[in-house]
Amino acid sequence: MNILSLHALRDTQIEEIKATRPDVEIHIAKASDCTPYLPDAEILLAFGQTNLAPILPNAPKLRWVQALTAGVDGFIALDAFRESDILLTNVRGIHGIPIAEHVLGMILCRTRGLLTAYDNQKAKQWKGLHGLDELYEKTVAIIGLGSVGSFIANRLKAMGMTILGVKPSKTEEPDVDKLYTPDELFDVLPQADFVIVTLPLTQETKNLFSKKAFAAMKPTAFFINVSRGPVVNEDDLVEALRNNVIGGAGLDVFCKEPLPTESPLWDAPNLLITPHHAATSPRYMERAIDIFIENLKAYPDTAKMKNIIDKEKGY
Repeated sequence: MNILSLHALRDTQIEEIKATRPDVEIHIAKASDCTPYLPDAEILLAFGQTNLAPILPNAPKLRWVQALTAGVDGFIALDAFRESDILLTNVRGIHGIPIAEHVLGMILCRTRGLLTAYDNQKAKQWKGLHGLDELYEKTVAIIGLGSVGSFIANRLKAMGMTILGVKPSKTEEPDVDKLYTPDELFDVLPQADFVIVTLPLTQETKNLFSKKAFAAMKPTAFFINVSRGPVVNEDDLVEALRNNVIGGAGLDVFCKEPLPTESPLWDAPNLLITPHHAATSPRYMERAIDIFIENLKAYPDTAKMKNIIDKEKGY
């Protein structure tokens, strides 16, 4: 069984994989240099934005793609892959801890005036901070209450916040005060002091947050997107910030990355930008390979594998 990884693996990770399935042969190569290994590759490890178009026709034995990300929209954008019988799994579940901490950091920058304080420090100015607030007894709406959303709910509940969640199915969520379905989104938005988006990118969620959604929020609301960039209409967000339709926003993901220098987002007021690193952690690959190994133990018995993606739905 041949495994091709388009991402570097530590020696200890390679040893773990081989200990799980002694019959495997592992090759590691960049996407631009992987051609020699494609004819025999049965399993491919790659990040979800990898372009499979030059890979797929040269990998006749490929049976399983393990995305090293939660997002797989780059894979399924290719019709030939989406319509194939090749199994697709992701590493959903590993991002919750760093993303929840990142979201909390964004919120505290907003409520405690930390960015203004830092600017004053660099200018050697002792100035009072105005408009400071608490999280205690504020309401947060988490739109897309999956694995990441549940971690965020847990952390913010500890801050004394009221948690509203939006997800397709009503499940037991110990940290959520009230659950709503997606068709109740516009019942939720007016209640929230903070709106946090943790949705997958699908046809239904693309541009979900546009002028109508921002208009439904409180004028003081702080909007955060740590999911996929195209879930937000960026022009409408800039307009909402410039016209004080909402109080502010924090974005970690964008429609085009890296964010072009000419993007109006750079100059939008009350907007905090981070360069798609909310999930970054020194333990990222450790957790990703743990999921891969768990699935490798079961493969090819898909009934025992986790995080299998419905390629038509995109999640």
